[in-house]
Amino acid sequence: DLQTYLLMKADNDSATNRYRAGDFWRAINADFADCIYGGAVDTVRNGYINRRFSGPEPCSRQVYEALVWMYYNTLVSIDTQGFLKDAVEPPEGGTEDQVSVDGRQMSLDFLQSVEEVYRLRAAWSMAGGVPRKPLIVELGAGYGRLAYACRKMIPDCTYVILDLPEALLCANSWLGRVIPGEVVPYAASRLVNNFTIEMLRERKVWILGAHQIEALPSASVDAFVNVYSLAEMPAGAIDNYFAHIDRLTDGVFYSKQRTCEDNKKDGITVSCSTYPVRASWETTMFRKSTLYEQFFETAYSIRHARSSP
Repeated sequence: DLQTYLLMKADNDSATNRYRAGDFWRAINADFADCIYGGAVDTVRNGYINRRFSGPEPCSRQVYEALVWMYYNTLVSIDTQGFLKDAVEPPEGGTEDQVSVDGRQMSLDFLQSVEEVYRLRAAWSMAGGVPRKPLIVELGAGYGRLAYACRKMIPDCTYVILDLPEALLCANSWLGRVIPGEVVPYAASRLVNNFTIEMLRERKVWILGAHQIEALPSASVDAFVNVYSLAEMPAGAIDNYFAHIDRLTDGVFYSKQRTCEDNKKDGITVSCSTYPVRASWETTMFRKSTLYEQFFETAYSIRHARSSP
């Protein structure tokens, strides 16, 4: 390869200026020459030469911006509510992951949340219709991105978050800033030992410890949601939460998980076929994630007779 390069170089050097590099590419080619002498041609697709030819590093900001733009345009096709037309993600909590899309700031996280709201709506429709003033419970909400999207896109909903202290603090802080006045203070919610449907629906957002799932009333939940975290739990925790999902839900259970999670820390491998789904649940959705081939989305219709209106 080096001898061939020297021949090419000599031939080009003998050509007229019309066929030789200008100042712009002369500087780049000097860097390329260093790479060639260093043996980079054998792995040309992995290094600087190809990055300079065809685009940025895979982990670069430019690739991230392209992904957000493509994802945004994909979601426009399902945005029947027209939410994305004017949507702007709030800056609270940090803007480093936000990029300009049609002149408005938004992140991959924000767009995922918008899609998940639409998948949740689709799950309700397939299960018999979108409920009036829905009660949504999310197990493992992170900093609260989906709760925010639901409160903006389904303004008559009540949203209940169940999580561990570290994430719960993030959700409590961030949601308190982006939807001020809607979050029940944890100092108050932690003292409730038994919730009623009426009590829950009096407020817009509840931040509860994971253990407080036991205080939620049976057959009260219009949608139970978990995104990405069920497979990261020990087997006993998964079984426990599925028992509560069955007890609480009179509506739909929407889940987005890795197709196969090898959870070495907890000594468990979880796949889409190993979750303890009840025989009485009706599968209404099973599809690959829009963003990640190795993740799937599923929804179930779960029906119980409610003891309270």
